[in-house]
Amino acid sequence: MINILVSVKPDLASSIAIRYAGQLGKLMEIGLQPIHVKEPEQKGNLFGTGWVRHTWEHVLTEKGEEEINQLIRAEKPNCPALAAPRVVLGDREEEILRELQAGAYDLFMEGALASFNVNDFRNLVRSKLYQGVPCPIVVVKNLVPVEKTSLLLYEGMDAHRLIEEYVRVFKEAKLALDLFYYTPENLDTIHITESDLSELPLDSAKQLLEEAQLLPRSTQRIAGPPQQIGEYLADYALVGAAIRDEAGKKNPILTVLARTPSPVFIC
Repeated sequence: MINILVSVKPDLASSIAIRYAGQLGKLMEIGLQPIHVKEPEQKGNLFGTGWVRHTWEHVLTEKGEEEINQLIRAEKPNCPALAAPRVVLGDREEEILRELQAGAYDLFMEGALASFNVNDFRNLVRSKLYQGVPCPIVVVKNLVPVEKTSLLLYEGMDAHRLIEEYVRVFKEAKLALDLFYYTPENLDTIHITESDLSELPLDSAKQLLEEAQLLPRSTQRIAGPPQQIGEYLADYALVGAAIRDEAGKKNPILTVLARTPSPVFIC
């Protein structure tokens, strides 16, 4: 079983993330634990001490439970694996990290409606939550049929890590897989050429795919403007990449992932 922690709010993005997980649940065995963090409007120390503080915390948590339980009841038919929600009060990133580190989760998932804003996506990747998460992440931007996936390789990335995590999480689903080797060439339009698997910088990662019987149906080199490549990947149920984003340095792969409307798999 693949245990997934999904961050939820009473909004459309969370509904889409749960329904996406429900599609995965038809292809592989999953456990889906929703978590909702109710953040106090007043940052810093909570008001009062003792009975006053405890009562205030209880009221806020109870309100959060009511909102999220409505979402869970509505989405349960779309995702039978959906468990009862955990509702906590505190800082969202800190509480989710605490739950991820305490639980045996294989994947963290959250909905984030596609905005195509590269800065927003870069801030997400650089957030305390994403930097500290102990497992891969799926950012669900749209509800798409879960039929085929793609992995983006590029020079300098940890291809072995990406393939290893993808196999560990999605092996049972046996989704059609396409590999792309991305080169950020200065081209006006997208350019795609077929490539033999042995030419790609997979090294031992190739062996992982063979052992898992998940050899890709195609391997292609892809170059061109990142925004066009992101749009080209729109038909995939998942676009995966291993990211090492250094502050102050532009990483074109982030632009590709930001501009694709597909759900994104990050490790």
